[in-house]
Amino acid sequence: MCLGFALGRGDAPLAHLTGDEPLVRAADAALIARRDDAEQGAWQDAVRASGLLDLPDRVVRERGPTGTARAALERIARPDLAGFWIHVDADVLDPAVLPAVDSPEPGGLQLNELADLLTPLVRHPGAIGLELTIYDPALDPDRSGAERLAGLLDRVLAGGAAG
Repeated sequence: MCLGFALGRGDAPLAHLTGDEPLVRAADAALIARRDDAEQGAWQDAVRASGLLDLPDRVVRERGPTGTARAALERIARPDLAGFWIHVDADVLDPAVLPAVDSPEPGGLQLNELADLLTPLVRHPGAIGLELTIYDPALDPDRSGAERLAGLLDRVLAGGAAG
C-alpha cells in the first residue's frame, strides 16, 4: 500500500502529496519478493501496466538473491536518478524465521537470502538509505525476532556475521 501511495495510486491524500505527479515514478522503482503472485486481481493488472519492475518471490527463487539484486540495480541505479531508497517489510521473511509481523504469509525468504539480496543494494553508491518496517514487538515477547533483525542489519550494513 505504501508503494502504491508513493507511485500516486489511489484516492487517499497520501497518494497525491505533490499534486498530480507521484513521489516516485513506477519506471524508477522495483517491487521484490512479494508472495501473492498466484493471486489474480485488478491491482496486479495495474502493477503490470504501470511499468514497475515486479520481481515476485518466484523470480527471486529462479534468479537467486544476488541475481535479483542485479536486476533491481539495472532499473534503479541509473545515472539519470539521484539515488534510491530501500524499503523492506519484515513480512518478506518466512514466518518460521520471523512470526512477529502483522500479516505473516507462508513461504518467504530466509535471513541469509534477504541479506544476500540487500547487501549489493545497500553497498551500491546510489543507495541513499534503508528502512525496515512491519516488525511488531507485541508479537515478539522474547525479542528473538528483534535480535534476528538486528543481526540481519548488522550483516548487511556493517558486514557482520550472518544471523
